[in-house]
Amino acid sequence: MTIKHDLELVDSSGDDTSVEMLNPQGTFPGIILCDHASSAVPPEYGNLGLGEADLNKHIGIDIGIAEVVRLVAHRLNAPAVMTRYSRLLLDCNRWIADPRLILAESDGIAVPGNRNLSEQERQHRLDTYFWPYHAAVKATIARHAAREPFPFIISLHSCTRQLGAEFRDWDAGTIWHEGDSLSHALLSALGHRGDLKLGDNAPYSGIGGSFTIDYHSWGTGIPACGLEIVNDHLATTDGQANWSGRLIDALSSLSAQREAIWTRHNSTSADEPQHAAHIRS
Repeated sequence: MTIKHDLELVDSSGDDTSVEMLNPQGTFPGIILCDHASSAVPPEYGNLGLGEADLNKHIGIDIGIAEVVRLVAHRLNAPAVMTRYSRLLLDCNRWIADPRLILAESDGIAVPGNRNLSEQERQHRLDTYFWPYHAAVKATIARHAAREPFPFIISLHSCTRQLGAEFRDWDAGTIWHEGDSLSHALLSALGHRGDLKLGDNAPYSGIGGSFTIDYHSWGTGIPACGLEIVNDHLATTDGQANWSGRLIDALSSLSAQREAIWTRHNSTSADEPQHAAHIRS
């Protein structure tokens, strides 16, 4: 595989309120992404017909992860890109042909504001909330790759301990597709204390294609993976601080190994994402 940094630089400056940027000129080699950072809904959508309690459940936000991202990015001076609106408005980590992009029901809870959407409204949400976020991610990666010879991308998430009948007994797990070099190093760095049960492509697998990771890293030579932390670890400020400390140590370890991670990543290959033909509107 040829290593290349040919990501087009997209101007994400201006008055776009759908994206939160941290440390855009940060010097840490890793870039942190957060697709589900907020439970907010623009006022014109009337909370999509939901109460605040439902919006603040796992269906509306990755609980606790935004606080972790802010703590880690601040300590490491890492560039980070975060969404400002709820995943129920539109999920920025879904292929646009995926029926889960905008859900009329999530984990048994009806979302009235997403019922019977017109194609015009669907496209409006893509144009207003989805593509501006991904333009900002793309611009951040391009800017960073222009000055850092071995960048890497970490997408941070949290997930519920139980989804329907499925119980997740992991504490956290990675998501990867094109290569496992970054995932392998991250699991090793997180696991050195021996007090965590960690999943490798579990509880979610990236093999079928995870939109944000694949869209922004596939074929660029840049190692990327996601990390899902079970959200009962992040329900308190103490839990968030604990995991922030773990990630600061782990990402510092990845930084020290980044050239070796790059070498391994670029000596392997994988099948193209199965939804790759559908990433554009």
